[in-house]
Amino acid sequence: MVNLDKKILYEQLDNFQILRHDFLNYFQVIKGYLQLNMPDKALAYIDEVLGEIRPQQDIYKIGQKTLLGILLGWYFKLRLKGAEFVLDFPSEMKNEEFWLDHWQEEYALSFSGYTKDCLDLFVQGDQDVETLMAKIQFGVVGGGFSCEFRLYKADNLSEQNVYSTVYRKA
Repeated sequence: MVNLDKKILYEQLDNFQILRHDFLNYFQVIKGYLQLNMPDKALAYIDEVLGEIRPQQDIYKIGQKTLLGILLGWYFKLRLKGAEFVLDFPSEMKNEEFWLDHWQEEYALSFSGYTKDCLDLFVQGDQDVETLMAKIQFGVVGGGFSCEFRLYKADNLSEQNVYSTVYRKA
């Protein structure tokens, strides 16, 4: 588990570097619009940027810190592949108390592996697709949770992968 925690930490440091670069770029664009006396364009750009960072806000609402770290890493990797990130989860997952009953440390390694498996579903040339969207849907399953990953290419479901902490025998 120590190696996974270290990996998550290092990924977050890389992600902060990406964020720093993005924010400097955002401010330069806004400053340019204002210098050109185009306040309406600056405001429209701010709205666009806020829409882009909304998924990060959603991730930070998850009440389990290790899972939150894994999700942030997944978000940035998907973003670098050119995919829009859409996250949906039940409101009870915002509470740390929920995770006391629904999280076990061994989930971290298996869920991290699941996110890698989902990233491996991308193929060479996906960046050339006009719209890539990754929809991530969490659910409550028994004393754990589930996650469904759906990758849409040009609005068509292309790939799907499901994770669950509860495995049922056939």
